[in-house]
Amino acid sequence: MSEKSASWQADNLGQSTKPQGFIRHHPSELMLRSVLSGRYCSTSPEITPQTRVLDIGCMYLNNLIPFHDRGCACTGVEINADMLAISRSAAEAQGLAIALHEGRNQALPFEANSFDLLLAINVIHYEDDGHGLKAALREYHRVLAPAGRAFIVSAGPEHYLRASAERLGPNQFRIAYSDFRRGQVMAYFDDLQQMKMMMGEVFDPVSTGRLMETHDQASVDFFYGMGVKG
Repeated sequence: MSEKSASWQADNLGQSTKPQGFIRHHPSELMLRSVLSGRYCSTSPEITPQTRVLDIGCMYLNNLIPFHDRGCACTGVEINADMLAISRSAAEAQGLAIALHEGRNQALPFEANSFDLLLAINVIHYEDDGHGLKAALREYHRVLAPAGRAFIVSAGPEHYLRASAERLGPNQFRIAYSDFRRGQVMAYFDDLQQMKMMMGEVFDPVSTGRLMETHDQASVDFFYGMGVKG
């Protein structure tokens, strides 16, 4: 297990792995708009009870609940046993029937063409560099069925975690923010155009967008892309 993977532990997150200690989290509003509404994203999928959904970095299962509620077959992946324990606690506490597996961006434990929708929300940047970003995108493509969608979110340059990081080179940043990720090297898309270009190497068509919020203590900035497997 890599140092980055090992750092994701319940103690670092202040979370319990017991169902009675679980606190419900809400799904990503950006995901809800982009995936479940045809108004915002031109490549948004049609969701039916037959849709097979995979969430990479599923942790609290909050982003799978809207699909579970619609009768979809839901699957989640987490990076290590401790994170899986949090996910299992979340499933038990909420009565969710979700298949949970250990895996990572570049090594998803599934056969090719297994899913119709893949969610990768703020997980692809845990790769080390641009080569890792491209390898993760290829793996996302592999597990999707033809016409399947990959919905990918990563931090933009104004995000507080990235804005304070040291740039080491193309797509490489060392985190300076004072939490358990301090000192870790992350891989970010340089800009939205590069995200669309890299995604376009494996998906066609690709839709992209950006969401920014400014607050008095910190700002968030997210790039997102929706790619279709041809």
